[in-house]
Amino acid sequence: MRYYSQLKSHLESRYEDTYFDSDAIVMERNSRNFLQRMRIANSNAEYICDFLRARSLEGGAPSEGIRGHIIKQVYYPKFVSRDNYTICRRRSPTGEPGTEHGGYGALFSLTFTSMRASEAFFDALKVTKGPGVGMMFTSSCPYTILCHSLQLEWAAQYGVDATLVRVSVGVEDREVLRKTIEMALKAAEI
Repeated sequence: MRYYSQLKSHLESRYEDTYFDSDAIVMERNSRNFLQRMRIANSNAEYICDFLRARSLEGGAPSEGIRGHIIKQVYYPKFVSRDNYTICRRRSPTGEPGTEHGGYGALFSLTFTSMRASEAFFDALKVTKGPGVGMMFTSSCPYTILCHSLQLEWAAQYGVDATLVRVSVGVEDREVLRKTIEMALKAAEI
C-alpha cells in the first residue's frame, strides 16, 4: 500500500491500549469456534431470507389476497448485490476460485407495505430487540426509526424506508427461527 508507512506512523502515535484483560480473554474464547458459528448463522440467514423473499412483492408475491403481501423487499446480498458480494466473499484457506465457503452474511433488512405492518411485525417478533451483529442469538431493530427518527424525510430522499426492520440472525435452530418469523408475519397481516 502506497501510504503504509505514513498510516502506520499516524496510528502508532495515537494508539492507546484501553482493552481490559478480561475482555481479551472473552474475545479469545469466543474466537475459537467463530467460523463454525458464522457458517451456521450465514446458512440460517440465507434460509430465512429465501423464505421471506418468496413472500415479498419483490419476490413475486401478489400485492393483495394472500399471506405475505405485507413485505416489500428483502435486502440481502444474495438478492441485492450478488455479483459485487461474490467478489468479496470469504474463500477457502487455499484461496482458489470457486471454493467459497463464506455465506452472504447473517444480517438482512426488510421493508413493509405500511408502517402499521412494520410495527406489528417488529413488536410480535420474539427475538432480542436492539442493534447487533454476529451474536449467537437473533436480534432485530427498526433501523430507520432508531437511527433517523427525527430525519425520516431526509432518509426517505436517499431511499431509506421508514418501515425498514433489520435482523441479525444467530445460530438457533432454523425451523424454530422460521416459525418465530412466520408468527410475526401473521401478526403484521391482521
